[in-house]
Amino acid sequence: MRRKKTSTSKKRIPKDRVPTYIPGLDKIIKGGFPKGSVILVSGNCGSGKTILSGQYIWNGAIRGEKGLYISTEERVEDLIRDFSEFGWDFSKNRKIKVTFMTPLDIEKEIASIEAIIEKEKIQRLVIDSISLLGLYYKDEYEIRKKIYQLINSLKRKGVTAILTSEIVEGSNALSRYGVEEFVVDGVIILKYSGLGGEYDRSLEVRKMRRTAHPRDEFPFKIGNKGIVVKS
Repeated sequence: MRRKKTSTSKKRIPKDRVPTYIPGLDKIIKGGFPKGSVILVSGNCGSGKTILSGQYIWNGAIRGEKGLYISTEERVEDLIRDFSEFGWDFSKNRKIKVTFMTPLDIEKEIASIEAIIEKEKIQRLVIDSISLLGLYYKDEYEIRKKIYQLINSLKRKGVTAILTSEIVEGSNALSRYGVEEFVVDGVIILKYSGLGGEYDRSLEVRKMRRTAHPRDEFPFKIGNKGIVVKS
């Protein structure tokens, strides 16, 4: 009698990809973010930018990848409490470092970020968000120059990073300052209709280098374990 063959092998992850492990998202972007890329996650208020970012860091950490979450708006204590609602205990996972930084002096902050990346051997990074730069730098040219410096610094360090940016309600822009989308490697737009229902949020991958991705909008929901994309 012939034995029925069973397969225990897991689906191979391409070496040039960093999976988000967010249900449905990696299927859209062919396995994950390009390794060493900087991804802009933009959206209106309440669209899920912080949740997606936290999920990305958590999913890497529970698989042994070191992550750094930098907040420029919320206090560390508030973030940790909010993430715990999804079962993500950032305070106890040694693979995760959460810190608060002000964009008041971006040159000093860039040096500080680089030092943490090197010392802690960070693989995944989130800066949530870069929208506050406008409070400290009134000149648009200066804002764009600082963003460019920050993104180039992250690329030099080889981390796979998410930057979040809030889009003004009613705007058709892809980012807050109109330069981010040109210097990052990928752009993911989150939309929130506020109409209620299980899928009142949607996701669009507007740009992802080295990735043949669909141009559709994909609905997603936020459940008790985070974001699930209907792909």
